[in-house]
Parts: sequence; structure tokens; C-alpha cells
Amino acid sequence: MNWWTVIATFIAAVGGPAVVLKILGDRLLERQKAHYSKEMAEIAHERSVLLAERQNAFSMGANSHMAVVVFDKHIAFCEEYVGAASSALYPLIQEGKRDQPLDARDFFKIRQKWALWLNHEIEVKLERFERGIPRIGAEAWGMDENGDPESDERSFRRVIADLREILGTEELTILRKTVLATAAANTGDAGPIAP
Repeated sequence: MNWWTVIATFIAAVGGPAVVLKILGDRLLERQKAHYSKEMAEIAHERSVLLAERQNAFSMGANSHMAVVVFDKHIAFCEEYVGAASSALYPLIQEGKRDQPLDARDFFKIRQKWALWLNHEIEVKLERFERGIPRIGAEAWGMDENGDPESDERSFRRVIADLREILGTEELTILRKTVLATAAANTGDAGPIAP
């Protein structure tokens, strides 16, 4: 006979079954609470370990030397490529349509120079972009919503917007804002974030 059996028998004899049920119910409830608390602590611990592992993986990836180099090389390529596009397209704004098409070889040379640092998706999109370069200048750049030829300035903006999409600069800007917001939140600085 164990201790609880003796106590339950004594209480049943003195106070009746209601008291026994109350005591046993309270004991069972305390066991369930303890079990639940233990499970919740284990879940919280597993969650914190998982979050720490994710944060560590992100930090190691984002702060690794290779990640920094790849990012810097991508930015240098983007600047050179967009600079060449601007240089090629700017005379069209000044002069309008030309008899000779634009030459896409300079864009290809730049892409080849930075080929190691470009992913396949960007390469494919830039090849498609470069195939359209010779048509720019020799014919209307595009049509507006009324079906009329776009102004040279508007077409120029559209070409640059296409390059931003291909090169992922919009995503990088969003990522930068997110990282800055997270850093500000983690340091307790709720000040404005520069674009």
C-alpha cells in the first residue's frame, strides 16, 4: 500500500467520497499543469534554438567574405552596365531616332567581363535585353497606352526600369530597408530609415 492509498482511505472514512474526489482531482490537475509546463518549456527551448540557428546561418551567409565580395562585384557590374546603357541611350534623347541601330557589343563585353559574378537567370535576361538593343534608336522605342510612339525620355526610363528588374536592384533596396529596420529594432532605435 502506498502513501496516497492510505490517505485516500482515511479521508473517505472521515469525509466521504466528495472529499476524496476533490483531493484526487486537485492532484491530477497539478500533475497535468506540471506536464503541460514542462512541454511548453521544451517547445520554447526548441523554438529558441531554431531561431538562433537561423539567425546564425543568416549572419554567417550575409557576413561571409564571399557574400560581401559577390555583393560588391554585383554592384560594380550593375553600375558599369547601367552606365553603358545610359551612355548609349542618352544621345537618342538628344537626337531622336537614328539611321543606324545601337551596338550591343559593348553590353556583351561588360557582361563577359563580369561573367563569374552573374547568375544564370540574370545572364538569360540580359541576353534577351541585348537582342533588343539594335532595334532601339532605329525604330520607335515603344508605344504608350494610346498606341502612339513613346517619348524618348519615357522610353529611356522604361529601359532603365527593365534593367533594374533584371539586375534585382529593387529587391536589394527592399532587403537593405529590411536589414536596417531589423537592426534599428534590435538596438532600440526607432528613428527614421533612410531610403
